[in-house]
Amino acid sequence: MLIIASGKRAFPRDYVRRRRLSRRLSNALLVSVLSLGAAYLITRQPDTGFSVPQGSAALPSSQSSPVPQSRAADTESAVTAYKLQPGPYVVGELPDVVVPDSKRNKDLHVRVFYPSQPGRYPVILFSHGAGGSQTCCEALTHHWASYGYVTLQPTHDDSFRQRRLSGTRVSAGEDARFMQAVRDALKTPALWESRPVDISLLIDSLPSLQARFPELAAKLDTSRVGLAGHSMGSFTSEVIGGAVFDLPGRPATNAADPRVKAILCLSPQGPGQFGLTERSFDEITVPYLGITGSLDSLGPVASPTWHRFPFEHSHPGDKYQIMIQGANHMSFISARTLSPSRAPQAQSILDYTNSAALAFWDAYLKRDPAAKHYLQSDALEKVSQGAVELDRR
Repeated sequence: MLIIASGKRAFPRDYVRRRRLSRRLSNALLVSVLSLGAAYLITRQPDTGFSVPQGSAALPSSQSSPVPQSRAADTESAVTAYKLQPGPYVVGELPDVVVPDSKRNKDLHVRVFYPSQPGRYPVILFSHGAGGSQTCCEALTHHWASYGYVTLQPTHDDSFRQRRLSGTRVSAGEDARFMQAVRDALKTPALWESRPVDISLLIDSLPSLQARFPELAAKLDTSRVGLAGHSMGSFTSEVIGGAVFDLPGRPATNAADPRVKAILCLSPQGPGQFGLTERSFDEITVPYLGITGSLDSLGPVASPTWHRFPFEHSHPGDKYQIMIQGANHMSFISARTLSPSRAPQAQSILDYTNSAALAFWDAYLKRDPAAKHYLQSDALEKVSQGAVELDRR
């Protein structure tokens, strides 16, 4: 039997085991707390008391076939999430397509998901947040491709990947890199200007991509193009959709691309950043869906109310704004969380985002009346048991 002596006092092995176990638990708890604090540094989340609906990690879903659907019955749409299960199309991938830009002497790297079945499909471009890359939004873009969309995810100049390739030194650690990217992006107008140029270049290149890659031949419907973005990518979407922004010596710069027929903004960007002002959004006329959350705060300017600004100040008509209780700045692109207890809620938030996004794309890129009916109904609010609020104007 193992005895630990301390002066004249001896401790039996069971006591030592309990002490070691206590220390291990304390250390594990401390590490978890520190990890969670770092992971949520960008949101500084308070405890909201949000509870996840029972079974919401596997929400009931209305499925679709590869052919257009007729209008779903009201009774069914009121109790199901929209196209939540994997779609009917087999998804192929081109992991790193290079689109050359001779005017700017750069290569734009693009990730592509596409339906493998023959057909002609609408196109969705996705603009990542500051410091992100073409891999950040896979949970969304792959899912959309499974329902009959070709999705393209470019990597912008502010990406960590691009900065490393160019020899720029970046901080170690995921959270440090993220905050460095945000700080650099906010004070670098050249990055604001380059992003919409990347998007227009990619749209210009769609015909040549079909010629270069047999997997995409005759599949890209360039008359039906949508643009989604997260965080700084929402700025990209807003600008392409008609928002004006101030550059040094060039106020009210307009980089709109009329080939984009609808925009989706995850954590939309309001005035006071990236050259956006309170009048920037007046001429956004394309269909718009903004998604934010009760914990979606990044820095002193951003807040859930601030994220609503583009919705409230754009041209009325086909405008939607979603608020998800418990969602933070990163919840809309990934269900990953360092807290096991939050995993069901995190998955539910991503599910709500995917359902709303697909209904929006189907309504405005496929002109599906059932999808627009879903957006006009209270189905998403009901299936989330009140965790989602959907406003329209």
